[in-house]
Amino acid sequence: MTDDSTRVELHLDKDPRLVSAVRSAVLFQATRAGLEEKGCEKFAQASEEVCREALTQITEADGGLNVTLETFPDRMEISIHHRGRLVPAVGLDTFAPSGAADEATGGVNGMELLSRVDRVMFNAEEGVARTTLVKYLQGKR
Repeated sequence: MTDDSTRVELHLDKDPRLVSAVRSAVLFQATRAGLEEKGCEKFAQASEEVCREALTQITEADGGLNVTLETFPDRMEISIHHRGRLVPAVGLDTFAPSGAADEATGGVNGMELLSRVDRVMFNAEEGVARTTLVKYLQGKR
C-alpha cells in the first residue's frame, strides 16, 4: 500500500444482517493496508462485535449506525457512531475477567476486545456516541 490515506463511510439501518458488510469492508481495507491475515480477521471481528453491540443501543428513530473506516500510513481506525443511549458500545463495565461480561450483556468483553485491537476510544458529543477501534500497521507504529 502507498502512504495515501483512505476513507470509507457506511450507513447501516437497524438491521443486524447489515453488520457483515462492515466486516467485509474492514477485511478488504486491512488486507490492502498490509495487515497480516490473523490481524485482519481479529480487527474485522472486533468491528463486527462493536457494531452489533451498538445496534442494541439505538431505536428505529435514532437513524442507525454510521461507520467510518480510515486507513493512514501507520494505522487503521474504525469509528462507529450512533444516536440513542450515549454509552460505549463496549463499556468500562464490560472489562471483566473471562466471559462474565459476555454472559451479562451478550456481547464481547473489554479485555477480549483489546486482544483484537491496539486501542479503543469513546466519546459522546452533541447527542452522538462514537466508539473508535485502532489497529497499528506492523512496523509503522
